[in-house]
Amino acid sequence: MVWDLNLSALCADDAPRTVRFLTGAVLACGGNVLSRRFDPGDTAAIEFEFLRATCVEMYSLLIAAGLELTAQSHWTMAALCQCTRETLENTATDPVRVELTIRKFDARHAQGGLPTTPRAA
Repeated sequence: MVWDLNLSALCADDAPRTVRFLTGAVLACGGNVLSRRFDPGDTAAIEFEFLRATCVEMYSLLIAAGLELTAQSHWTMAALCQCTRETLENTATDPVRVELTIRKFDARHAQGGLPTTPRAA
């Protein structure tokens, strides 16, 4: 079975720069980069694939890149990791394809945009 995931995220950094960083990181973790797209307007996308056995590493890589994944994207990655953990012997070599769209987070237009982390008073 092939998992085809469509993920979305915001980044504080330049979106094309983040895609270039992710390209090297995905390759370093044993994945394959299938395509990259750099759109006008601070949007970029990367399509990559990896084996299910490395899904936790790939999820961690997305977080380490400083991405603010949407709630749906977090849910999708968490479900993949949980299912893989439960079925690793049978699914470790199944491919996972990801299309990740990244937009630059614009703090000026963030009124009520991303949830913020509560801070202690």
